Amino acid sequence: MTNCTCAHSGGVRTFAGVPSKGMHMSYQFSPETTFPKQLAPVSRPAPRRTGRFARTRGLRLMRGAYAVLCRLAPAVAAQLAYAQLATPPRTAQLDSRLALRDQALGHRLPFAGGDLAVLSWGQGPAVLLVHGWGSHATHMDRMIGPLVGAGYRVVAFDAPAHGQSTGRATDLVQFAAAIAAVAAHTGPLHAVLAHSFGASMALYAQRDWGLDAKKMVLVSSFDHCNWFTEAFAEHVGLTAAVLARVRDRLVRLYGGRLDWARMSVVDMLRGSDSQALVIHDEEDEEIPFEHGLALANARPGVRFRGTRGFGHQLVLRSAGVIDAVVEFISSEEAS
Repeated sequence: MTNCTCAHSGGVRTFAGVPSKGMHMSYQFSPETTFPKQLAPVSRPAPRRTGRFARTRGLRLMRGAYAVLCRLAPAVAAQLAYAQLATPPRTAQLDSRLALRDQALGHRLPFAGGDLAVLSWGQGPAVLLVHGWGSHATHMDRMIGPLVGAGYRVVAFDAPAHGQSTGRATDLVQFAAAIAAVAAHTGPLHAVLAHSFGASMALYAQRDWGLDAKKMVLVSSFDHCNWFTEAFAEHVGLTAAVLARVRDRLVRLYGGRLDWARMSVVDMLRGSDSQALVIHDEEDEEIPFEHGLALANARPGVRFRGTRGFGHQLVLRSAGVIDAVVEFISSEEAS
């Protein structure tokens, strides 16, 4: 069992037991391109003000408080914003998803002074599921049965501070390190199927934390980690100066290992040697469709499937998407 602990040296956080990987990777260009060609530059708009991004009365009060703090006490504003950004929402799970957990083989994987809840179903080559921010291991419940039926062992986990894993706060570095830790514990991966924030972090884990997989399915991902923080700042009303303080705090926490200039998810996919399928819905209300198009253009050979009418979450429950994912993962070669 891989035992991953979190160490602090001079205020710098590291993860013992998690392999590190350099950024230079080789890949083969495919003779065919299956992504949209000659797209206009990506504008990367903010999320729509609906659902979790709706301007509620509570949010208006929060924005008002941040407006005052950003002007009069920017250090305090940055401290509060960092804590808020690092605390994922706890969401209730459907009874059907709880039942799915009960059907799994489960265990606890030591990680960063706590542990991760890891689940698995079926037998065969391993497919690792990676959920998004504020979600949990069985969020992609509709994918599990078809993948098991196709002859795969499906492995999923609750990220740090999510679901039944320990912790109350986490960040993108710890999230990516956790993906790599679960992958190392699982053994050789045939594929990774990741959603939203988890898709971006899976590529980050591949580039910097030693994750290795033959295939990557990236659903509803953003195209740059900076955008994730910018969307948060726009949502709660942070100034650019306070957002810079929040980012700098993460850089200091990890001793400079986190470099925001290198956090382009498009570049991560460009440097990946995994066969890749990108899926994005045109009506995604949280991460606009332009992000998916940017990832589709990352390099030749990336497969792209656009959908319409499902949004950010329901795309995972689309029968057509499920079929496309199983077909891609099961195919001998993705051109």
